[in-house]
Amino acid sequence: LLSSHGLFPSFCLPAVLWAIHLEQEQISITKHLLSESFAKITCKVSGGSDSTYIHWYRARTGEAPQRLLYLTLSGSEMKLEAGFSSEKLSAYGRQSTSVLLVYKLEKADNGHYYCAAWEFTQCHKLPAALHRKPA
Repeated sequence: LLSSHGLFPSFCLPAVLWAIHLEQEQISITKHLLSESFAKITCKVSGGSDSTYIHWYRARTGEAPQRLLYLTLSGSEMKLEAGFSSEKLSAYGRQSTSVLLVYKLEKADNGHYYCAAWEFTQCHKLPAALHRKPA
C-alpha cells in the first residue's frame, strides 16, 4: 500500500519590490473620545501600481503589531482581518494614497498605526511524499 504523509503542504511568500516607497506624514493624531469621532490616517505610495497591496497595522505598547486590514491601492479589493468590523474600520485607495479610517474612537484604539506594502503574493504547493507501508 502507498500512503501520503501530509497533503500537499503549501506556503505563500510576499514578493517584495524595493521600488515601492511609503510615507506617513502624520506623526500624531489626538482626538476626543466621542461616538461621532473618527481618525483618518494617510499613507502616500510611490512606485506602486493599482494591484499593490497596502496592509494597515496597529501596534500597541508591549504587544506585537496586529494587521487590521489590507486593500489594493486602487481600492478595488479590501479585506478586514477576523475580529474587526466595517463599523469600526474602513479604508480606501485613491490615486497614490491609501487612507485608513477608524470610527467611534475609544481608549482601546490607542496605538501606532502604520502601512506596509508588497506588489503580489506567490503561493507554492510542495509535492506530497509517498511512502510504502511495511507489510
